[in-house]
Amino acid sequence: MLELQEDIAKAYAATERLRRDLAKSAQKEYFQACSGLTGNFDAARTKAASALKSGLLTAETLSVVSGGAQFDEKSLARLALSFDVVAAPLQIPPPPVTRDPKVFTLALAALAGAFAGALGLSPLLGWAFDARELGVVLGGPLGAFLGVLVLHRLSRIRALLRFLPWRGRQNQPAKGYRRKEYENVVRASIEQWLEWAVLVLAALCADESASTEPHTSREVAFRHIGKLIYTLHGTRREALPVVADELIKEAKNCGFEGLEGTPAFAVGAEPEPVEVVWTKTLQNKYETFGHVDEGDRVTVERPPVVFSGKVVERGLVRKVRDQA
Repeated sequence: MLELQEDIAKAYAATERLRRDLAKSAQKEYFQACSGLTGNFDAARTKAASALKSGLLTAETLSVVSGGAQFDEKSLARLALSFDVVAAPLQIPPPPVTRDPKVFTLALAALAGAFAGALGLSPLLGWAFDARELGVVLGGPLGAFLGVLVLHRLSRIRALLRFLPWRGRQNQPAKGYRRKEYENVVRASIEQWLEWAVLVLAALCADESASTEPHTSREVAFRHIGKLIYTLHGTRREALPVVADELIKEAKNCGFEGLEGTPAFAVGAEPEPVEVVWTKTLQNKYETFGHVDEGDRVTVERPPVVFSGKVVERGLVRKVRDQA
C-alpha cells in the first residue's frame, strides 16, 4: 500500500507539465466544437474527453506515469481497456443560459394585450365616467405593456417551457457572463478529471508491472536459486559453507540486496546486532515489535528482503531498552 502511494505521488510530480499541456489541448478542442458559449456542449465534451484519452493512453505517457516502465502492445491494450472500464465520464457544466421570448411571440403578446386592454377598459370607463373613447386610448398601450410583461415572466418558468418550447429561444448566454469566466470553469473541470485519471493509471500500471514481472527477473532468480537450494540439500556437511556462499552470491547477482559483507558462518563468530535510529522513512522496510517512537534506537531482528530495489518482505526491528 505504501509503495502504491509512492508510485502515485511520483506519477503526479512527473506528469505535471503533461497534464497542463493536455488540459490546454482539450480546452481548445472543447471550444472549437461548441463555438464559444453556444452550441452542442455534449458533443464538445465528448470531443474533449477523446482528446484527453488519446494523450493519456500512449506508450510515452504511460512510461512517465509508471516511472519508466516499458509496455508492449498487449499491455497497452489491456491498460486502455481497464481504464475505459473504470473511467468516470468527463463532467463539464454548460454555461448559464437565459430563455428570451422570440420576437414574433412578443409581437403576438403585445397585440393580444392591446386588444384585451381596449376591450376591457373601454366599457369599464364608459360605465364609470362615460368615457369609452378614453378607455380605448389607454387600454391599448396598457394591455400591450401587461401582455409583454406577463410573457417575459412566464418565459422564466422552466416547467411551462417544457410544454411550450416554441415560446423561447434556448441556449442564450446569461447577461454579463463572459467567455473568459467559462474558460476557467472548463479548465478547472478538465484538470480535476486529469488528476483522477493519473491516479487510476498509476494504479493500473503498477498492477500491470506486477503481473508481468514474475515472467522476467523474478522467474530467472527463482530458477537459479532453486537449483542451488537442491544442490545445498544434497551437500555433505564439510562442503556446506562453499555451497552456501555460492547461493548468497547467486542471490546478489539475481537482484537481492542487503547481502554485502562476509557471511556470519564464514567468520565463525556471533554477529553483532545492528542498531539504527528509527525514522518514518524506515516504515517501508521494517515492521516494529511493540511501540517505537521516532528517534528511538532499534535493533534489527530480521533484515528486509529487497529485490531489484523493491521491498518484497519487510524486516523486523525491536526497540533498545536502556540498561539501568
